[in-house]
Amino acid sequence: MNLRIHHIGLVVDDIDTAKEMYEDIFGMEEKGRFQVDAFNADCCFLFAGNTYLELVKPLADDGLGKFLEKRGTGTLHHICYITDDMEKAFDYFTKEKGLRSLSDEPAEAPSFKKAVFFHPKDTGRLLVELVSEAACPLPT
Repeated sequence: MNLRIHHIGLVVDDIDTAKEMYEDIFGMEEKGRFQVDAFNADCCFLFAGNTYLELVKPLADDGLGKFLEKRGTGTLHHICYITDDMEKAFDYFTKEKGLRSLSDEPAEAPSFKKAVFFHPKDTGRLLVELVSEAACPLPT
């Protein structure tokens, strides 16, 4: 299975402040900004050479908001892999490897054709996301 890291997700309390630091210090460039209603969040993708940093700002006091409150701004939230075949990859990880998905199936997202998260208890205590067809593609 051909998987590549697409992005590393960080939860922040202010996208513009965090983005400015990554742009000024590390020379990263914003490549896309999306509102993700399903997660009550705004997201900004910064290109980091061969992958992206995703800055995620919670818009409510639900799961992401509680994560930010408990762990603070700039905290690692998830790692995301991209696949060319979501159906095959989803079946492989859930049926063959026994990972539990946080949803019944991959869903459409503003920045990906399909996206799904796997339970951190099954992935070394780190939330893992799997996506396909990114609006911000990786370099080839």
